[in-house]
Amino acid sequence: MTIEVVRNEETPSNAPIIKPLKRKSASLPVSSEQQLKSRIAKQFSRAATRYDAAAQVQIDIANDALAMFVNKGYQSAAQLPEHILDIGCGTGRVTRQLANINNLQTPRILAMDIALGMLKHAKKQAGSTTKFTNISWLQGDAEHLPLSNNKASAVFSSMALQWCKNSRQVCSEIHRVLAPGAGGVLAIMCKGSMYELDTCWQQVDSTRKINQFTCAETWARDAKTAGLQVKVQQRNYVTRHLDVRALLGSIKQIGANVITSNKQQKAISRHTLSSLEQCYQQTFGGAEGLPLTYSVCFLTLTKPVN
Repeated sequence: MTIEVVRNEETPSNAPIIKPLKRKSASLPVSSEQQLKSRIAKQFSRAATRYDAAAQVQIDIANDALAMFVNKGYQSAAQLPEHILDIGCGTGRVTRQLANINNLQTPRILAMDIALGMLKHAKKQAGSTTKFTNISWLQGDAEHLPLSNNKASAVFSSMALQWCKNSRQVCSEIHRVLAPGAGGVLAIMCKGSMYELDTCWQQVDSTRKINQFTCAETWARDAKTAGLQVKVQQRNYVTRHLDVRALLGSIKQIGANVITSNKQQKAISRHTLSSLEQCYQQTFGGAEGLPLTYSVCFLTLTKPVN
């Protein structure tokens, strides 16, 4: 069932969060994909209240994506997007910036996230004032966007789509919901991210792997295959940490420690942690601490009119 959520009437921030319909039969089997998405949603929901304080590099990335979005090539206020879909809105701090993107024409924002806990926190942060009455909140999945065809006049996403295992499906869905001539910006963590941690894990415990991220070229190819015009660029962002415990904690604090392989992960023993620390210090350590790289591809998209 498709939910039409982009509408003309007022949609205040204190309106209820729209949830997709759930199947009534409890006997239907739950797929491994559904289990994974449930784990991701729960992990990020638990991290909601502490996310903003911990996710400093994520806001740097989001701000760069937002600058690209604003400067996408709109020649006048009349050409600015009217209905913006924010995929993976998280705590809503960038959503609130999108809501204020233009003083002359306030766009309506559909803020979507798979994690209900994140949405509740984002809605609370937006408050019940009239300042953000143009935001609607929706629980949804980027691989199955709960919007009708050709309804979004722009799409924005930052540091969310790397959790999707099917990049081609994501791009196909974005193409489907965008109106002809509409576009947007996607910032996606891609191959090359956390290579330092991956290198050390391979030396310490080859069975323990970090997530294998899709490369920028694949995202660009899948966007083109879906029918979108795309420009791609890749940037690296590096965080520094006192030790491995702090580094791993920085990942866990934002809920990003879910391994998408669906393999059961054992607790890290003190011996393993000590070995990982030694390897990391010897291989990548420096005066500024232990580095952790976030490699991000920025896709600037347009859906052709014809």
